[in-house]
Amino acid sequence: MRGRGIDTAGFSLVEVIIAMFLLGIIAVALLPALWQGTQLSAQQSAVATATRQLNSLVEDARQSPTCSSVANAVAPKTGFSDGSGRAFSTEGVVNGSCAAGSAVSVSLTATQGTSTLASVDAIIYVPAMP
Repeated sequence: MRGRGIDTAGFSLVEVIIAMFLLGIIAVALLPALWQGTQLSAQQSAVATATRQLNSLVEDARQSPTCSSVANAVAPKTGFSDGSGRAFSTEGVVNGSCAAGSAVSVSLTATQGTSTLASVDAIIYVPAMP
């Protein structure tokens, strides 16, 4: 009966080191993709937060639809922050004039530094006061 030779007993240390080296090269090749994914995720989080804030301003104006609430919604505001703590601000314009009994078009924009995160266009109906 012949036994197994010493060199067929399993992986040698050299084979394990070569396998680890190859896996390391693959991991280093994937790092830029992982980094880019993390950056894109943070950016999309900021955009989503800004969009929610702009929609909240529009809904607040629609809860009590008066010309003053519309003007308050489009007034410049600061103090908002995204998930990573970076600050952004909002501002907007009223397209046309606000009058009781009419639909008012507003455009709101959220900016972070010099870049625009999100913008929202909405129509708010301001009813005539009895």
